[in-house]
Amino acid sequence: MLKTLPFSALRTLEAVVRLRGFGRAADELNVTQSAVSQQIKQLESWIGTRLLIRRSRQTLPTEAGERLAQATREGVGLITAVCDDLRGAAQEDSKRILVGSPPGFAFLWLLPRLLHFDDQNPQTLVSLSTDPQARDPYSGDADLFISYSAGGFPGLHAELLMTETMSPVCAPQVAQSLTSLDDLANQVILQDQLDSPDFVSNWAYWANESGLALPHFSRTRQYGQANLVVQAAIQGLGIAMGRGPLVADAIAKGKLVHPFPEFVQSQFSYWFVCDHAALKSQKVDVFRSWLHETVQTKDS
Repeated sequence: MLKTLPFSALRTLEAVVRLRGFGRAADELNVTQSAVSQQIKQLESWIGTRLLIRRSRQTLPTEAGERLAQATREGVGLITAVCDDLRGAAQEDSKRILVGSPPGFAFLWLLPRLLHFDDQNPQTLVSLSTDPQARDPYSGDADLFISYSAGGFPGLHAELLMTETMSPVCAPQVAQSLTSLDDLANQVILQDQLDSPDFVSNWAYWANESGLALPHFSRTRQYGQANLVVQAAIQGLGIAMGRGPLVADAIAKGKLVHPFPEFVQSQFSYWFVCDHAALKSQKVDVFRSWLHETVQTKDS
């Protein structure tokens, strides 16, 4: 007789361990952070031992938590592979390819450049999904994934697509009112979902790496997606932390400017991720090659 297992809580634990934080796990699973915390508490009670160590800026697994998360990851991966095989999900003669991507990267970098891919590869139809579940490399239905992270994808093929630099950005008319970093105290600061308590925010990271002291931000606006932050900055609604690939086009068109000269390397990079078996697919290989070629162009 099969033992009844708390599959939902196990999946939550795997996400928290992999993403190193309750907030990011909640975003990926499309639930509240309190729901994630409650499931972890229930799982620890059911197991009878502590699984996570929650710190101010990140969450780390205990030895038991790491073992359980790894077992869950491997088990779900095996089930997914069997289901894909039974459904015939990956037929080599298919002309369609589904790419899972973070919304900001999909809207601001990838989508504007897909026209060039279509021109070069009219036989391959590319679709994009920014749904949190669809873009999960371990459980999503996409053929390949673009991950914005520090890397680390056990059991999957992953290769660095591009790194990222960061520096504040704003509309030209807003920049005219900025003469020093202290002027940020009187401005609206635009933040995205990555500015969470689980790790150092982009603003704090930029300041630390630049050796600068930020003033107190008296007015902030929070947005759920990076592309919304960039659009708000273009509209003159405040100052955002500009992430290189996401603001490159707006900078080139003069819609955004960098009011300060300091640039730092981001905490995260963009990764091309797929199942090892997917590398044998011609359509995945063609898209992978195109991505790398596009990244190398000066206007990417």
